Amino acid sequence: MKVLKKTAVFLALFFCFFVGWPLFSPAGGIKARLIPEAVDIGTFFNGTKVYVSGDVSRDSEVVVRLSGMRQDVALKKKGKVLGLLWMNLGSVTIHDVPSMYLVSISKDLGAIAKKQPNKWEELGFGFAALEKEINTSSPPAEREAIFKEFLKLKKSEGLYAIETGSISYTEENSGGKSFEAVLEIPPRLTPGKYTVETVAVKDGSVTASTTAELQVKQVGFPAFVSSLAFKHGALYGLLATIIAIVAGLLMGVIFKGEKGAH
Repeated sequence: MKVLKKTAVFLALFFCFFVGWPLFSPAGGIKARLIPEAVDIGTFFNGTKVYVSGDVSRDSEVVVRLSGMRQDVALKKKGKVLGLLWMNLGSVTIHDVPSMYLVSISKDLGAIAKKQPNKWEELGFGFAALEKEINTSSPPAEREAIFKEFLKLKKSEGLYAIETGSISYTEENSGGKSFEAVLEIPPRLTPGKYTVETVAVKDGSVTASTTAELQVKQVGFPAFVSSLAFKHGALYGLLATIIAIVAGLLMGVIFKGEKGAH
């Protein structure tokens, strides 16, 4: 009986010490948690923040990348006609680009990205690496210029960004350190599934990674309108027309009242 008790105590201590204690492999293991795991888009949605926290080996840096669904994007090509008027000169399609591309890195890794851009791009998280993954319907000679304009558009919408200094660390005594990354989610978020990759980087190489999924869905009035548009197109069109007429009448009454006041 005493032998069984001693064995049970030993197993309990073994479990607490080796299983309950955070482990960090020499190669640079990583653990991460996503908060929240789902985002609701309501009537007054104006963007939000997503936090990624976890543990990594002490001598590693962390990169967090949020990628949206892959899609084709059509852009208008503009140019001057006869050197005078700016007009649409056609369109170009960029294939298989993520709807959102947010990358979060620490200040130290950001400094490396500035001083050694080639080394940073080799990791595969920068915009130059993304450019290599996509195809366009334009001639090869125009590809770089078109991607730059596409990137400028996405940055202005808040959908593409590389945030330096958005990861903070807390030293631990277990041979590792805790981290927290903050992802700024813009208002122009669309429903769907987003992939959040958390990667450990050591000596210029990826040593470990883990992936989580962020679910985004519409709720309330936006969900009702979306459902109406897809499932009851005729009714949606009728309501849209009525709303436009009512809005026009209200604007007319308002402006007429302002003129009468003068």
